[in-house]
Amino acid sequence: MMRTILLTLGILLLAISVGLAENQDPPTKTANTEAGAVADTVEESHQTVIVYYLHGNRRCPTCQKLESYTKEAVDSAFAEQLADSTVVWRVVNFQTEGNEHLAEDYELYTQSVILSRVTDDRETEWKNLDRIWKLVGDKDDFVAYIQDEVESFLNPAESKDKK
Repeated sequence: MMRTILLTLGILLLAISVGLAENQDPPTKTANTEAGAVADTVEESHQTVIVYYLHGNRRCPTCQKLESYTKEAVDSAFAEQLADSTVVWRVVNFQTEGNEHLAEDYELYTQSVILSRVTDDRETEWKNLDRIWKLVGDKDDFVAYIQDEVESFLNPAESKDKK
């Protein structure tokens, strides 16, 4: 029942966004990755960090916790970046039709959090945050891990200086 409601809500939101997009001038550039389209307008030489929670058809309580903790980590630390699309949050089922390539693109064998850096319409780097499975039992460590990794992706030069 819940899946049906969520699916219906997703379809409704997609229809609304498509309707709004048809009534606007087309953006000058869009960020697209081979791993999945991101229709956010980006400026010249603009960098976007996409935080993907990629899941399969089966969603156990632990998998749902991974998504929830990741979303909380991103929302709480990167609200400003989410608002200006410097950081983009995406939840994608990599087992649905059209998304199967994600398993190969990101070398997935199970649910994962992937960071993808997109610069000038191209994915330039990605990272699988594989420690999520070890940290899911400790919410504070999990959230800190996600936030540190996103921060490193946003500011790679600063991250190298700290090492």
